[in-house]
Amino acid sequence: MLLRQTSTYMVAHGTSAALGFLAVILFTRMLSPAEYGVYVVGMGLAGIVSALLFTWVRLSILRFESEGEATDIRLTALAAYGVSVATTPVALAITVFIAGIPFERAAVAITLALALGLFELGQEILRARLQAGSYMRATIFRAVIAIGLSLAFVHAGFGGFGLIAGVAGGYLMSALCFSPAVWRGPIKPFDREAFRQMMRFGVPMALSGGVFALHSALDRLLVAYLLGDHAAGVYGAAADLTRQIITFPALSVASAVVPMAIRSLAEDGPAAVDRHLTKSGELLLAVVLPAVVGLALVAPHLAALILGPEFRDTAAGLIPILVFAWLFQTISMQFVQVSFHLAKKPMLMVFHGAASLVVNVVAMVFLVGPFGLKGAAMSLVLAEAVGVAAGFFLSRQAHPLPFAWEPILKVVVAVTAMAVPTALIEWSDPSNSIFGFIVSVLTGIGAYGVAVLVLDVADIRSILLKRLRSRNHAAPAD
Repeated sequence: MLLRQTSTYMVAHGTSAALGFLAVILFTRMLSPAEYGVYVVGMGLAGIVSALLFTWVRLSILRFESEGEATDIRLTALAAYGVSVATTPVALAITVFIAGIPFERAAVAITLALALGLFELGQEILRARLQAGSYMRATIFRAVIAIGLSLAFVHAGFGGFGLIAGVAGGYLMSALCFSPAVWRGPIKPFDREAFRQMMRFGVPMALSGGVFALHSALDRLLVAYLLGDHAAGVYGAAADLTRQIITFPALSVASAVVPMAIRSLAEDGPAAVDRHLTKSGELLLAVVLPAVVGLALVAPHLAALILGPEFRDTAAGLIPILVFAWLFQTISMQFVQVSFHLAKKPMLMVFHGAASLVVNVVAMVFLVGPFGLKGAAMSLVLAEAVGVAAGFFLSRQAHPLPFAWEPILKVVVAVTAMAVPTALIEWSDPSNSIFGFIVSVLTGIGAYGVAVLVLDVADIRSILLKRLRSRNHAAPAD
């Protein structure tokens, strides 16, 4: 069940990531670093506003709707979304008059936040109800529409604002087009008690979401504030490219982990949840760690092939640092925080996010000045690493997370087997040719695949052999 759900999410997020690559290729050539910086800052602001307004709705859906078929809070969740939408004038005023953001930037960012919130409302309902196929189609449709609209707006001369508007249009159109799958009847009516439970559970989640969103966007916003839109654009392009590669395999696994864990707890008890989390953690690490190490090794090649000329050199130095920030963030967000969901202790998520945020702010103050953009990247790595440690410590107060050394060791050995030949090929091709890049990637994939099968990482060899035997037994005799 986990692998089947994961494979569907892998197709969804893999296709979305591929289109994200295409977007980075196109827009780092069509826009200057300063114009791309407008987009980077706008996306950061939208992420913060969306987290503050809609995280409590999204995570409440995930927590309560995942408990089983008998639970249906969809209409209640839609009402909760409407309550948050009603507060957007206040959010706009705070962004403009207190944060000092120009009105046009604040307005387009909040528009994007509203569209993002509506789309994620539907996606969380589909995910909680284990409708992975509809989730996949909506994700791919959103990516296609967003890149098409963005191209049209940028080509029309709207620059970074056009790119933001295109992304917002993609979210809105996708939410509307896939609403029949999300709201398919029968639907239970608005439940006042469920709404109160969502408020009790979700308000701390909103605070937590705001903290994490601020932490995630802080490096870009501070780079823009301290070094200008040009620097923010270059840094944001490197971060976007890194995020696309790391998050698509991570989300493919994590999209199945949380709802299945909640359902397992409700139906089978804590022991079953721990077995599920142990396997899920191994699978998560098995798909993310090779992406992290592989990307760090081929960063100069990738930057030269993907990014526009004004972005390449700086990004080649930033990507090998940023990949480890995304590794730690993946562990925190997609594994550690499952503990807080299971225990229904959202305030622990606030403390978890606050620990990372404080470290990030302090590190940025001391590192950006002397080290520039690399200092911002190192600050993020340090903050995310502290976040992992703090999260495991806090999980003792919620649902203690299982920890096993053997699965981790197997993944590390398999990744090492991948890294050695890949690094040798990279060092032998200083020209950054496309042929050398293809050889490096294929070598890494092949070496890692063999190591995974030999070591039986995440029971993949065992599952494949079992399916092969089943097919052989099912085949008719000659």
